[in-house]
Amino acid sequence: MKSIEISARTVAEAVELALAQLGKDRDEVVIAVLDAGESGDEALVRVTVVDDDEDSAPAPTPPHKAGVEEVQSVAQSILDDLLERMDIHAYVTPVVTRVPGQKGDIEETVTLHVEGADEEAMGLLIGRRGETLRSLQFLLNLLVSRRVQKWPQIVVDVGNYRQRRQESLEGLARRMAERVRQTGRPMMLEPMAAYERRIVHLALREDKTIYTESSGDGENRKIVIFPAKP
Repeated sequence: MKSIEISARTVAEAVELALAQLGKDRDEVVIAVLDAGESGDEALVRVTVVDDDEDSAPAPTPPHKAGVEEVQSVAQSILDDLLERMDIHAYVTPVVTRVPGQKGDIEETVTLHVEGADEEAMGLLIGRRGETLRSLQFLLNLLVSRRVQKWPQIVVDVGNYRQRRQESLEGLARRMAERVRQTGRPMMLEPMAAYERRIVHLALREDKTIYTESSGDGENRKIVIFPAKP
């Protein structure tokens, strides 16, 4: 049986992506939620195709498994084309990072850095609080997944926005944690996207004097910092 694992901002979004990639309807698959994203991480689902004629069907040819170099090349080509169609003059620099994953394997991420002389155009690509940038990244991952037959790990950054945002969120997290320690009262942060909540969770993960939890639904989901339980 063919099975794929896909992560996204919500379980529903991950399922829809998997169905689109498999070309199947909901009644043709079995869905397993591996991570509902409650801790601030993205949701992760495994979607398996149910084939009633599997035993009588010939063994399928194993799909081509794209390497990180191919993913990088395809992603850069698609992003270049998207920018051209948007009439935005910019250049794209790809960077591949490899870090140990939770299961002991190596996770490879392709980051595409977009730079341009037109600050207004770069600002439009980023959007309010990075909303346009997140949508562009989601669209790029979806388009690349259809070309390479797997869900890639592609990050799009414009004008180093993500790095600056990460540093800002880490600083905010430390300041709010200090306030929680001083007052002994929980502090609720502003609503954040899943990847931003993850930054805050990770920034405070080693701090034993406090702990963090996510609260709320959808776009109103926030992080609450609590003093450590005695």
